[in-house]
Amino acid sequence: MPTEFVRFRSDQAMKAAVLVVMAVSLLVTSSSAQAQDEPLTLVGWGVASKDLDTFMAQAADVGFDALITGSLDPQFLRQAVEAGARHSIKIFTHITPMGHVKSAWTAAYPEQPIPWQVLSEDEQAAASFISAGRNIYLIPYQWGGEPIMTNEVLTTPAVCFSNLEARALLERMIDTVASVPGLEGLGFDGFGYQNYHRCYCERCQRLFEEFMKARPELGEEEASVEFFRDMLVGYINHLADYARSKRPDIKTTIHIWPVFAPEPLYGNRLDVDYCGQTAAWYTLWPQEKIAKYSRIICEDARRYYDRQTGVGMIGYYDRPGEFPVKDAAQVEMELSTMIENGCRRIQVCSTIHVINNEEIAGVFRRHFAQ
Repeated sequence: MPTEFVRFRSDQAMKAAVLVVMAVSLLVTSSSAQAQDEPLTLVGWGVASKDLDTFMAQAADVGFDALITGSLDPQFLRQAVEAGARHSIKIFTHITPMGHVKSAWTAAYPEQPIPWQVLSEDEQAAASFISAGRNIYLIPYQWGGEPIMTNEVLTTPAVCFSNLEARALLERMIDTVASVPGLEGLGFDGFGYQNYHRCYCERCQRLFEEFMKARPELGEEEASVEFFRDMLVGYINHLADYARSKRPDIKTTIHIWPVFAPEPLYGNRLDVDYCGQTAAWYTLWPQEKIAKYSRIICEDARRYYDRQTGVGMIGYYDRPGEFPVKDAAQVEMELSTMIENGCRRIQVCSTIHVINNEEIAGVFRRHFAQ
């Protein structure tokens, strides 16, 4: 082949590559600019039940646009919706496979044990140690965030996701909340594995063995990640679909907690409207991690479902001696980093702790109050 032709082909390929890079850069810049034009929205986990009108006024002053309560009482929800509306705050309520299922199961099946997830022997021993005395505050415990200790587990049990009777109880809860006039939407909290990986109950063991036989190309660890991740994702998506079947206009939201350790940011696999994933945990994360997670949360949100908006979650508890102290400078760094890296909708837990600390409330107010 003549050298002139080779050089020509090489030049053409280089020009084409440059054009592709320019096009991609333009798309990214356009997308980023468009995202920055979207209004900032603040969502809080937690609603104070006493003097709702005063609480909603305080929340509105800080800049909250929506609040998520854990109450399933229709009367309280109607009152919260009415109080929120007076201050332009939308109300969600959430369900959980933890306390909510415990109460419902005990009422529905008083003679049957609750189908909690099963831990390994080592994990159960770790759970007992963590729960003893004040150990939980004396060790580098992560409270359901990304674990840093061997066999670290959540101390709160969650129902097994292979149990259909428990899922049916959650569907009944959805029936109740979907009928509340004016309620903006349904939230999910606590949907994850107590050991952050899987369940060891007999049914899950059997189903996993069947899965491995059907997927012989996967190693056991890879198979475990895929099987138990997809079980969790399918469970949440089923409940979100069920909610929409009861009320087509209902909005769905979640905070991914406890973490799924093999894939912490799996949330874009969920068919929900607002997918909250941790960008800044209660423990002190480095700014580089906050920036990286914020970008992934927002940029990858619609990889699987067009309805989804990525939401960054920031954790804040004002409980010195139990949780790391976050001063105003720390919270400002976390919020600014999340916003600068694409998060336009942000969740915080706890609403009440933010409102009750004027210095911290001031940080949120500067970003979110109109």
